[in-house]
Amino acid sequence: MDELDETQLNAHVESLKQQLGYNREKTSVSIPELATWIEEKMAEDPFLNPDILKENPWVETGKCVVL
Repeated sequence: MDELDETQLNAHVESLKQQLGYNREKTSVSIPELATWIEEKMAEDPFLNPDILKENPWVETGKCVVL
């Protein structure tokens, strides 16, 4: 922080003040909500539902190889 001039320090302080204003939610609340949302959307996901994947005309027929 010794190398920062006054303008940079002021910008950093303003950024920290803005971050303090964010409404944060506990992960104990948000993770179960996210898991529920994912489970509800699984039937619509073409990567998880092979019936929908068959309807996609743009799906690649080749195999994916990870190096």
